[in-house]
Amino acid sequence: MSDELKKFLGNNVRYDASGQMIFSNSEEKGDQLIADVRGWGAIQNIFKHEDGIIDFPKAEKLQDELGEFIAEAIKEKIEASND
Repeated sequence: MSDELKKFLGNNVRYDASGQMIFSNSEEKGDQLIADVRGWGAIQNIFKHEDGIIDFPKAEKLQDELGEFIAEAIKEKIEASND
């Protein structure tokens, strides 16, 4: 990981469930949107019943789990590069 990328990302990467976005925060740049968690079309279809009704709470939960997973993976990669 380049020093520039480390500096840009800072040490605080987090998922914002209210907007399905992943942010980084560094002293120099402050909050920066680095990713939108997409895939809603595919995710909601996982929870589509035969009658066409979608279980939206379950789909939203999976999308949030995905966002948290990605944010945690980025944090782990940053931490590993500091070793």
